[in-house]
Formats: sequence, structure tokens, C-alpha cells
Amino acid sequence: MKIFNNGQMGFHIDLVNDGNFDQNEGLAGFYGNDTRTISGAFKPIFNDMEIIVTNDLFLNVAVGITNNNNFILGDVVTPRTATDVNLDFTNYAFYNGDANLTKVDGYAAIANKNNFMFPIGDVNKIRSLYIDSETSNNTAKSAYFYEDPNSPSTFSKTFDTNNFADILTAISTYEFWHLEANTNSKITLTWDTDSNIEDFVDSIDDLRIVGWNKALNIWENLGNTEISGDFNSGSITSNTFVPNNYDIITFGSSLSIETTNFDNYFISPNNDGVNDYLYFEEVALSPKNNNLKIYSRWGRIVYDKNSYDNTFGGNANVSGVVKAANALPDGVYFYVLSLRDVNVVHQGYIYLGYQNQ
Repeated sequence: MKIFNNGQMGFHIDLVNDGNFDQNEGLAGFYGNDTRTISGAFKPIFNDMEIIVTNDLFLNVAVGITNNNNFILGDVVTPRTATDVNLDFTNYAFYNGDANLTKVDGYAAIANKNNFMFPIGDVNKIRSLYIDSETSNNTAKSAYFYEDPNSPSTFSKTFDTNNFADILTAISTYEFWHLEANTNSKITLTWDTDSNIEDFVDSIDDLRIVGWNKALNIWENLGNTEISGDFNSGSITSNTFVPNNYDIITFGSSLSIETTNFDNYFISPNNDGVNDYLYFEEVALSPKNNNLKIYSRWGRIVYDKNSYDNTFGGNANVSGVVKAANALPDGVYFYVLSLRDVNVVHQGYIYLGYQNQ
């Protein structure tokens, strides 16, 4: 069976696809005053699809879209226990009409795309996730869960919200997203009143995207490169990371401190006499009563020293993330310098780069 160019086919009953139904042009519409289901042995692929189903369109098999999906009435519902059953947007495919009651309640997927807003949510609300990847994703998929990460309903493991990297102070227990993608990416999440941001963040500026590291079994800081909104609603963008390194993603809070300024430093510890050490003039204000902490981009502490004397030259002094006394890898780090005699905290970023002598 094939829908040819400008052809239209309306399904007022369930579709069971046990044959080849993947070279379609034209429009496939799904209509009903109750529910509709797409199932079968093979994945149907439509050029255009529209959904007008009062009590939702349920997928028991993946469905592909190559041009436009038009949400008009009802959700597309997929089982959260099977990520391969999804609404799949391929190449230049897009959608219209996404809203609280017209979205994907379950998994949406993409193929051969760099950037995409997944139109996902749960029951009566949409909670989209935007992915911005450095290279094209052969495949990526995402779903939203309005659940406590400590007791997820469809994962074989739990995600202890009390186990987080040093720079973090709390993890949301209200919701999370699952994202599968193997390319370097930034993501943007949104929140609403049901997110209860005020329960675990004192200031919106301290909000972070966080992820459960699969290898280390700990929540890590995925950053805050852009943020807007208030406690009731807003959006936040992460640093660049590889989503497949993390089981799930949600919101967390970082250290909240008063600072004098936000200076950044470059260190190139190659013994050429230039920028070999992290040097603060402000140490002279509290030479014996200070503390310097340096964190990796994931929020893990790698250096912690009281009475800091401007001698950090790129080596860790904290075991666990990097063996103590070993050189840290190139990259961006976050520091907090506390000058206790003058009650001042100084913070910012360090770029560590090893250059040839």
C-alpha cells in the first residue's frame, strides 16, 4: 500500500501494519471520538500526518514522519518502557500544534538532525526539551517524566538525589527527562509551577541542569549558560555534554555565595615563567585565613587548600576524580576563593591549557 503525492488517507479505525507501508507521500490522518492505536510488525512511515483523536493516539510500534505532523486534538502516547516505540521525525520533518493536550506523551525521536525541540510531556502538560548538537544525530530520542528520580516507575535503577557532586546543593525530586544522543550537545529545559523550583533553589541564578552519570552513579553539574524567568516559569540552557553518558536529566542548585566579582584566569603550567600558576593579588588581604576550591566542569572538587599561597599549577590535590598530585586535563574549571579575614568570596573560571615550551 502507498499514499501517492497529494493523496489523502483517513483512518477511522485502528491501524495494524504487518506489511510495507513506508514509501508514502500525501497525508495520513487519524480520527476518532475515543482512542486509536497503531500497531503491527513493521514501522509505518508517513509524509504528512494529522491527529484528531479525542482520547489520544496510542503507538505500539514506532511511526515515522518525513515532512509534517499536525497535532490537532489528542496526544500521541508511547510506552515509556520501550524507547524504540516512538514518534520519529526524520531529516527535515517538523510538527505544528504542540500544546498541553496535543504532544507526545512518551518518546519522540529524531534522525539526521542537529537541532530539534522534542514535543514531549506527561498527561496534561507539555515539557519540551530542545537539543542543539555540534554534529548531526544519526538518532536521538527523549521523554519527560513527572516523577521523583528516587523512585522512577520505568527504570531498573534509582537515582539518589542525595548523592551529588560537591558544587551542587540539591536535586529536584519532582521531575526528570530521559535523553539518548551520542553527540556533543547543549540542551534547553523549561520549568513551570509544578516544578517547585523554590523548594530547592534560593536564587534563580543558582539553578543548574544536572545529570545522573552512568559510570559514577552520581548527579553532576551540566551547567547554566543561559537562563531566564522566575520561580513560576522559565528556561535554562546547559553546557556542552554527551547525553548518552547520563541516565536522566533534571534541575539542581549550585553553591549560593556572595561574591565581589567574577574574574576568569588562564593557566599554562609549562615552566616558561608566564601563567604557570593561579595567582590572586587578593590573597594578600587574608594570607593565612583563606581557602581555595577548584571544581571540574561537572562539579567534582579537584583541588582544596587552606592558606592558599598562589601555588596551584594544574595538579589535583583531591583523590577520587583525578588521582591526587596528577596533572589535571586541559579544560575549563570553576574556582571559589574565600578570604575569611575580610569576609570576601571571589569566584570565576579557570582555563587550563598546556602549551609547548
